[in-house]
Amino acid sequence: MIKNIMIVSLIFASLLLVNSSVYSGEYRGTIDYIQKTSRLWGMSACVVNEDGSITLIDARDKGYGNGLWIPDGKGGRLEKVILKPGESCGLIDGHHISIAYKFIGLEGGKIAIEVIDIFNAKSFGGEIKEERGKVLVNPYREDQ
Repeated sequence: MIKNIMIVSLIFASLLLVNSSVYSGEYRGTIDYIQKTSRLWGMSACVVNEDGSITLIDARDKGYGNGLWIPDGKGGRLEKVILKPGESCGLIDGHHISIAYKFIGLEGGKIAIEVIDIFNAKSFGGEIKEERGKVLVNPYREDQ
């Protein structure tokens, strides 16, 4: 019983820490944030490469979504990912949050991305919430 209480407390504390760095009262969610800021949640850079691909760089230390990471498929994390049109990558917290970015292509100098944002609150009595949408962002780097 005590072990279960400790596990639930640890999960709740972790969620509060991640939640404070991932979500904000200023934005209704990931897609709203992207539309208002022209920046991808959890990415410190979104750069167009010479071959028409894009490079996304994980926001590891600051900014919205810095508690999330790009999984490498082997249990580790990637610092950046290069996507060609039609390719996707994801951001996760390891338990409850999953954001997928699919690079659609370039549209009038902007980067077209399909976003799928899933928040799974079942483990603490909630439900699964999913938001999908297409967004256009300007290329950016955090130092700009």
